[in-house]
Amino acid sequence: MSRKLAATLALAVCAAVLTAGVCLADADGRYGDAVAMPREVVAAASAFCNYVEHAAAVKGRITSGAAVAAGLKAGAAYEPGQFEEGMIGYAALAALRSDRFIAGVDHAARRGDRHYLAERLVADPYFVLQIDGAEEAAQAARAALRQQGDALAEAGGRTKQAAYDVQKQAWSKVKVADHAQRLAGVKSLSARPLEVSAGDDTRLIEAVLRVRAPAGSAQANSPVVVHALALAAEAELGAARGGDLASLRPLLSDASSHRCLRMSKLNLYQCMAVAGPEYEDVFCLGQHELLDTAQCVAQASGGR
Repeated sequence: MSRKLAATLALAVCAAVLTAGVCLADADGRYGDAVAMPREVVAAASAFCNYVEHAAAVKGRITSGAAVAAGLKAGAAYEPGQFEEGMIGYAALAALRSDRFIAGVDHAARRGDRHYLAERLVADPYFVLQIDGAEEAAQAARAALRQQGDALAEAGGRTKQAAYDVQKQAWSKVKVADHAQRLAGVKSLSARPLEVSAGDDTRLIEAVLRVRAPAGSAQANSPVVVHALALAAEAELGAARGGDLASLRPLLSDASSHRCLRMSKLNLYQCMAVAGPEYEDVFCLGQHELLDTAQCVAQASGGR
């Protein structure tokens, strides 16, 4: 694990949450050799982890109409743009666990112009794959996303099955009385970025600590993983502080993930619009809120 990130994991998120960004501090508390990322990126990564934790907790435990409504709220509670940025930020933090990659970035910077390297990584993120240690870092990034996607997929599978199982219960066959309001609430949640707290940041760091990247042969890297590695390199170069957020924007989004997440939301709205009894909303929750979103995370990790 990277010495700098290891210190951060021990301290959680450093107290210096200022306009300069979130500092990833050294263990002795000095910030001169710190890695930093913009506060907005860390917040998006925290929101991503927060969403997965709460949505994955649904796991098909549906026993009433109120439970259906609560599950729909948990599953809908992400705004696609923030979610997309959060996946990249989260994977970048995982990539920073690689000592070899950190050393490779420093070596590449010493060989040339540090500022030029930072600019090139934004203009051509795939250049990061030429840096020594990039594959090791990519393995960590892929594993981080895959584990989150797997948690959503497990919950989605159980919930989708519950849509059939609960049909034996009378409450599940009752037509939802306030269905228009329920759909409106889901749309509202989908348009509102999640707010995060210091506690969410702590859980983010704990989630990164739990990532276990299996050793294996090199794989093709998705755009999200490549952008995450480039962002991690920018952080090591000192070019990912709060004031750098605007220049980093090209690294914080991916067109394919954007389309996938938007389609998941549209499919959800269409499913709920034609649903009648409660068990049909359970299906919408399992398939489109959880399984479809899990598929987007799997795609972002480089899976299918």
